[in-house]
Amino acid sequence: MKRYDEEDNMVKMSRRYGEVKARQPRENIEKHFTSGNPVIMNKFLIVFDFDETIIQHNSDYVVLKCSPDQILPEDLLKPPEDGQWHEYMNKVLQYLYEKGVKEENMRKVLAETPLTKEMLTLFQFLRESSDLFECIIISDANTFFINTILEANDLSTVFQKIYTNPASIDSNNALVINPYHSHVCQQCPINMCKRQILHDHLVERAEEEVEFEKIFYVGDGTNDFCPSVFLTATDVIFPRKNYPLHHLISEVKMTEASAFQAPVVPWESAEDIMLFLQDCTGK
Repeated sequence: MKRYDEEDNMVKMSRRYGEVKARQPRENIEKHFTSGNPVIMNKFLIVFDFDETIIQHNSDYVVLKCSPDQILPEDLLKPPEDGQWHEYMNKVLQYLYEKGVKEENMRKVLAETPLTKEMLTLFQFLRESSDLFECIIISDANTFFINTILEANDLSTVFQKIYTNPASIDSNNALVINPYHSHVCQQCPINMCKRQILHDHLVERAEEEVEFEKIFYVGDGTNDFCPSVFLTATDVIFPRKNYPLHHLISEVKMTEASAFQAPVVPWESAEDIMLFLQDCTGK
């Protein structure tokens, strides 16, 4: 099972880059400060993707280990190409349900999936530095997968917000995923635009009189490109080295050197991120 054709998606997104370049996540944020005098906190926002960023693998693939055969039938081997991934995953989950896979089976397999290298070390640093960092997740996974894995690793309290597709157990005890939202972005999957979610988070915090000194964005996939390209020169993008986001950023920067305002810092181990943050904060 392959989520999408990454190479084809990268080409499409690269072509669309010029169409959406003008939209900025911090655009008109100032008008949302109710007093007109934002509390500019000595605090940083750090945004994490989840699959293949916090965890080593894609949770949608991990859950297939629950299947007695650990393989999908032929009609489910080819995912859709129209961005309807959550609908496709519901078909996969229905198949697992019909095979007798129960909630506890999925929880066990998800709880055992490994985090990326030194990610626990990074989260320990962020937990100890909670006075400086606000941590959020923006992920196209789902609440069931993410919460199960975070709870298994005692990480639930690290994050102030988790933005992902809602999932619940229906009346038949089958897991069902719903889309996070609808949006107008032409380069993102129809159920999630991470740029819009980041923008909305900044607006919400502005209404609470909070403005961040700097935004750090940690991701790996092509759906992390949209929010990354709109960050400012004071922010930092951490693409996982040699993963689709890193390749896409490199490709776009080759054709337009000024494409990204934010510095780009590739990472292989979460320790790379931690060392950079320590240098930024002096901790």
